[in-house]
Amino acid sequence: MIAELALLAPLTLSVPQDVLSDRPARPDPGDRAAAAVYNGMEGQLDVVPPRLASPEIDIDGRLDDPAWSEAALLTGFSQFDPSEGIRGTQETEVLLLISEDAVYFGVRAFDDNPGGIRATLGERDTFYRTDDYIQFVLDTFDDQRQAYSIVVNPYGVQQDGLWIEGRVGRFGRNFGPPIDWNPDFVWDSEGRVEDWGYALEVKIPFKSIRFPESADQEGGLHVFRKIQRTGFDESWAPVTKDVANRLTLSGSLSGLRDLERGLFLELNPVLTGTRQGTYDAGAKAFAREPVSGEFGFNAKYGLTSNLTLDGTYNPDFSQVEADAGQIAVNERFALFYEEKRPFFLEGTEIFTMPKNLVYTRSIINPVAGAKLSGKAGSFQLGYLGAVDEVGDSGEPARRPVVNLLRARRDLGSASTLGMVYTDRTTSGDEYNRVFGFDGRFVMARRYTLTVIGAGSRTATPDDAPEAGSYLSLQFERASPTLTFNLDLEDVAHGFDAGSGLIPRVGDTRLQSRLEYNFRGEPGALVEQFRPGFDASFFWDHESFWRREVFEEAEVRYGVTTSFRNNITVLLAATARRYDFRAADYDGLFVDDGRGGEVPFVADQDPFGLLHGVGGFFWVNSWDVLRGRVRWGYSQDAVFDLRYGVPIEVGTGWDADIAMYAYPSRHLSAELGLRYQNLVRQSDGTLALEALIPRIKTQYQFNRALFLRAIVEYGAQMRHGLVDPVTGRPLLSCRSGDCSLRSGSDANDFGIETLLSYEPTPGTVFFVGYSRQMEDTGRLRFRDVRPTADGLFAKVSYRFRR
Repeated sequence: MIAELALLAPLTLSVPQDVLSDRPARPDPGDRAAAAVYNGMEGQLDVVPPRLASPEIDIDGRLDDPAWSEAALLTGFSQFDPSEGIRGTQETEVLLLISEDAVYFGVRAFDDNPGGIRATLGERDTFYRTDDYIQFVLDTFDDQRQAYSIVVNPYGVQQDGLWIEGRVGRFGRNFGPPIDWNPDFVWDSEGRVEDWGYALEVKIPFKSIRFPESADQEGGLHVFRKIQRTGFDESWAPVTKDVANRLTLSGSLSGLRDLERGLFLELNPVLTGTRQGTYDAGAKAFAREPVSGEFGFNAKYGLTSNLTLDGTYNPDFSQVEADAGQIAVNERFALFYEEKRPFFLEGTEIFTMPKNLVYTRSIINPVAGAKLSGKAGSFQLGYLGAVDEVGDSGEPARRPVVNLLRARRDLGSASTLGMVYTDRTTSGDEYNRVFGFDGRFVMARRYTLTVIGAGSRTATPDDAPEAGSYLSLQFERASPTLTFNLDLEDVAHGFDAGSGLIPRVGDTRLQSRLEYNFRGEPGALVEQFRPGFDASFFWDHESFWRREVFEEAEVRYGVTTSFRNNITVLLAATARRYDFRAADYDGLFVDDGRGGEVPFVADQDPFGLLHGVGGFFWVNSWDVLRGRVRWGYSQDAVFDLRYGVPIEVGTGWDADIAMYAYPSRHLSAELGLRYQNLVRQSDGTLALEALIPRIKTQYQFNRALFLRAIVEYGAQMRHGLVDPVTGRPLLSCRSGDCSLRSGSDANDFGIETLLSYEPTPGTVFFVGYSRQMEDTGRLRFRDVRPTADGLFAKVSYRFRR
């Protein structure tokens, strides 16, 4: 493999040494004392930011206010991906100062090719993987465990979130930093693209962030720069993948005294109005309900600079965009969706765990709620209580009371130890309670051990209380070359995380991953070459502890290659095996064709070795058009989704395609397509097929106002299950009653339109319309029948002092 890389050596292209000298004329940073300049590559990482009582700075992106001449200057950025420790390819200057009530950043991001800067005037929180940006990571508690992530693109568009060590990134383990992008904070920013690069001004009020309740404070600071056309990541404080916790590599902010958060009170009244319609096929018209309106109220009070109390009544948890459709025609377990509802996002870092023992989307329709969250010294505490309202249509609503309690203590420089308690009680004889502990231990800076243990007790009116246990062990090695992780998760049959999301109950899973990263020379055609090996094994919980053979296994060998100009290609081969017990099929029968039924006996031999190949292609080189393609062709099992067991072997394709178009700074479009099918090997007929195309188009008038339209078609078909030997239908029989294991066929078509104005988080006006339809056949469009529609509007205002 090393020899193969040697062949690529002639294709390398060194970074020009004079790349910084041929730039267009740029602004002069001004004369500064040596102590006010902090060069990251020279190890000058302890910053004492100047403090001005009332700096007169207009946040307009011009950097022409006199106060900036008093700011500290951060320079000397270095690259950390794809190469580590080399000089940044583009020069970056960051200005920093503080006042009594805010921290100010100014940025000059020089670029030798200003026409290649990626920037769109888009919606908040949407540009992290598409635009150039500057990212400030503020560790206000200086605990190297969590921090505020403040990101700005060249036009000043904002994206923010919480950096939480131990959290899996949005795109999976080892893909992106551990940031929860859902929280929104109130801060100011503006940007301007110039002929020498771009300039930014940022103001972050202390009311918008938490920090210790003390007169003298210190904090951590990272500043990152992303150059999308090349894929280069650069930072002020040098970064290496040789450590498990990137926050431990931060620069420091010292000399911070008497920071004033002041009285912190937010009031957020919310008015919503809807009008729903149901289509009457007989009358060939919509029967629409009267307009209904609701009033909700949210309040937030800063008890101290590090402790916040939230309350809500009749909260509005409407999402202005529906979750993108996911394929579920052969999915045995519950799917995860991100939390997007505002009330749950305050203090989200304390409730975040490596495994989802807390999953706030399990609170479906809260009537009222309260939350207390904060940190004092090395202790972090969070409590959430809510009254939910659930019930099937036509039945009386039930109102379970939900209580979530979480506590965590810092240990050493980067480790933690915590506990969690959840309680969901509908009545005295109907409840679910979970108690657990967790620990995250960082050793020798690069090794991490995460331990979670929990127990649950669940009672229903018709059954005796049931208890179960949960155990998770994770071990990881961080390195710029060899990375490794091992993950064991054991869930007893009686365990029920009623306020969480643990999809596979009664199973034990052992998973490992090993990857080695070969790095090319700076400027080479091949920047990184990463062969990797993944293995996953599943047992029934009891079988695992009896040391019996596994029920499922999957092994994958893949090679990921990153090319110059932000192009990534993955090729992989997989092998799967299923070996279920005969008892797992109890209740499944075969229609004998004579009015009777016989037990279904599954032959496990065909599931002994199933092969597959697949790949992934990501390109972010072009300005107007970017995208990704994931595809696979494999043998897999056709599952009975009720029993969770394989019935027969199928062969088929799956794909996930996403294309992103940016014809102008105001207009963007996304085209997505998801596809999956399986063809029975027994007779060559189609067992299941799903096709979900989705188009999203958005016009951004300015940073606050946009118009969006979404069209999504969901065709998901699954034929009834049959015996692969006789071709006869399968039946599910319980207590003498039998029913066909019939299939399903849905061809849903939806349209959403939205006009939204959101100058700051919490202050919003939007009005939208949605229509749901169904097609008589997949993509026929000859007889599309409406089923429902709705007109909705929302007005809210965030009062803040």
